[in-house]
Order: sequence, then structure tokens, then C-alpha cells
Amino acid sequence: MKKTALILGGFGGVGYACASILAENGYDLVVVHRGRRAKAEENKQKVQELEKFGINVVEIKGNATTPECMAKVCNELRDVRVNCYVHAIADGNIGNIFGGDRILNADSFLYTFNSMCVSFASWTQVLLEKGILEGNSHIFGFSSEGASVVFPQYVANGIAKAGLETLCRYMADELAGKKISVNIIRAGIMDTTAVLAFGERYYMQELVQKGCRTSSPRVVAEKMMSIINTEDFVTGQIVDV
Repeated sequence: MKKTALILGGFGGVGYACASILAENGYDLVVVHRGRRAKAEENKQKVQELEKFGINVVEIKGNATTPECMAKVCNELRDVRVNCYVHAIADGNIGNIFGGDRILNADSFLYTFNSMCVSFASWTQVLLEKGILEGNSHIFGFSSEGASVVFPQYVANGIAKAGLETLCRYMADELAGKKISVNIIRAGIMDTTAVLAFGERYYMQELVQKGCRTSSPRVVAEKMMSIINTEDFVTGQIVDV
């Protein structure tokens, strides 16, 4: 039986790399993305590239952090069973706590924490409640070095990533009985739109100037696929790539 993967943020750098490698491995895809008009043609081409692997791609446009989008996706998936759920949402605020051009307020912190941490658990709860997420399945989220390293203006995102890593361990513990694995891949610095928008861009430029190797979405996706394909039950892990 063909397997299905749900990818939130599926046309972003890491999200699309994961979509590609899952398509290569025969997974049908449900891709949730913002559906911005400026990227309509680019997204159309991405779908065509994915479909070349002989799989089915369902696009759902919406903000994955909202209840409306969640309801829309669950309605679309009411007769589908998901074997892999990938949370690749990169939606947060940048700024400082005390000084600089951008001062973060409570709403800025809460929005970032909800989009990149709490929604990881919220989506899992709903997918299980609706019977969409099956046992013997895989859940993946993505962290960054910002969970433990200070980057300029990255504080809200760093807090969210640190929370996500803790959340992974608790979710893994509670879902182990259902044979659902929960893992976080903590990627190194990557040249993606999201990274360039956040404080990590300064660190990335510094690393490149020093001749250091940066990571890439494809390498991250390959690590995800290796966890899926292993015969061992790997769960509750923060995997550095």
C-alpha cells in the first residue's frame, strides 16, 4: 500500500527537500503552504517536479498555524492515513529584548513560540484525534543551533527551538506505545530564505568567509529518510546534521 506524508511548510527550503526525498521513495504528498501569489509559478513547477516520481501531490494553501487551516487539512485528509508528518514551519519574529531597531514584545515572543513549537504538538493532537495519523508512523520537526547558541536578533526563535527540542522528548515518551516516533533534526547553518531572514545570516556569512562547510536542505532530508528507513525504533532524539 502506498504511503502518505503530510508536510507543513512543504515549499520552503527544508520542507521542499523533504517532500522531494519522500516523493523519490514513493510517498504520496499533502503539502501545506502559504500560497503567496508571487510564488505561484515557482510552486507550480515544484509540484510538477514532485509528480515526476509517479506520486500524487495535494496542495493545501493556508497559514498552518491557524485553526482554520488545520480544519481545512483534516477535512481533506478525512479518508487518508498519514505515515509521516513533517513540521517545517519557519514563521517567527526577529529582534532584541532590550535595544536595537526591533524590540520584541510579549506578542512577538508568543507568536513565534506558537508557530515553531506549540503547533508541533497541536497538529499531532488533532491528527491523532481524527484518526489521520497511524501507528508505526514518523513525526519530524526541525531545530537549529539557535537553541543553544546566541545569534543576533534570534532570541524569540531560539526560545521556540529550545522548547521544540524539549517537546520532542515528551511527545516521544507518550507516543512510544503507539509505535509513533518523534524526532527533531537540528540542522547546521543553511542558505535558505528563512535563515537569511533571521539573525543566523551573519553567522553563516562569517562561516563561509572562514572556509567552513555549511549544511543544506538536501542533507537534512537525507538524514530524515535514513531514520524512516532504519529497522530500529529511533525516537525522542535531537539529531545534529
